[in-house]
Amino acid sequence: MAKKLFVSNLDFEITVDQLREMFNEIGGVVSVVIATDRETKRSKGFAFVEMETDEAAASAIQAINNKTVNGRPVKVVEDRGKGGGDNRESSASGERPKFEPLPAIQRTQLFKRKRKLDPFMQNPSKSVDYKDTKLLSKFISERGKILSRRLTGLTAYNQRKVSKAIKRAQNLGLMPSSTV
Repeated sequence: MAKKLFVSNLDFEITVDQLREMFNEIGGVVSVVIATDRETKRSKGFAFVEMETDEAAASAIQAINNKTVNGRPVKVVEDRGKGGGDNRESSASGERPKFEPLPAIQRTQLFKRKRKLDPFMQNPSKSVDYKDTKLLSKFISERGKILSRRLTGLTAYNQRKVSKAIKRAQNLGLMPSSTV
């Protein structure tokens, strides 16, 4: 049964033929794939080598791991696949690890922001008036600053009306003005 090896810290100038020749000295090589960048077509510095037998793969790891090739110490380990996790049960039996989706609690969005609705759109009988300080106080901060649309949920039209009414009420002294 073929065993795949992950070879890292390769020189960027090494070719598939050189890598195949290096591993052929130890045992039979099924395939050699050097990872390359899509745009530049340059090597990424790692490769995958598939050996014919498990014994050949183990001896290749022993012989080539930490060996200096073109001035770089090459690392050779058994390929763990895309999952990256160490699943000892499945690797011992030779099967691929099972895909396990996240539990339902981890899939849900934990802090979903409730969408605030414009109170003047919900209830058309409400109107913006500078004399209604109780209503206008919902749209200012503790310091007397006008809250943004993101926080209040007002439409742009109603935000302008509310801000005008707040400023008018502050000028007349009906509401406290901003303290800076």
